Amino acid sequence: MQFYRRAMVLLIGVLLLIAPTLTIAQGTASLTGTITYRERIALPADALVTLQIAEVTASGAAGRVIVEQTFATSGAQPPFRFNLTYNPAVIDAGRVYTLRGYIRSGGNTLFATDGLIPVITGNAPRSDLSVVMVTARSTNLPAAGSGLWLVWLAIGLGLAGGIVRMVRLR
Repeated sequence: MQFYRRAMVLLIGVLLLIAPTLTIAQGTASLTGTITYRERIALPADALVTLQIAEVTASGAAGRVIVEQTFATSGAQPPFRFNLTYNPAVIDAGRVYTLRGYIRSGGNTLFATDGLIPVITGNAPRSDLSVVMVTARSTNLPAAGSGLWLVWLAIGLGLAGGIVRMVRLR
């Protein structure tokens, strides 16, 4: 009886040792590509890039996030290469998945993906994706004063034109 008990303990010990290996053997898959944007604007040194793989809901919007990855740009400028790993066991071949991303700095979203970027299932790509982000609508306007002289010039010309018109009418 003690032999069976020792054999069982040994078997459980071996299973516990190889369990992490079995999890790794299950594997991961990845999406690879580059991120850029069209605007000729340098990113602040503290900018963070966030990428997500999300399920697409029945209404066509991005839903449950499958995986998310964030990395600091550390002053680097686009294009940025990415390798977003995910667990293929959580992917349902009958569903649609999208890649979405953001570039943020100081609590503000500077750039974001526009619309759905289908990935993984169906004929959607998994590698060499080219993600072009657009200016986010929620960004703050440039600091006042950077173009304030144009506003004063327009007001001044408008007033001058009004004065000239009044003088001509008299």
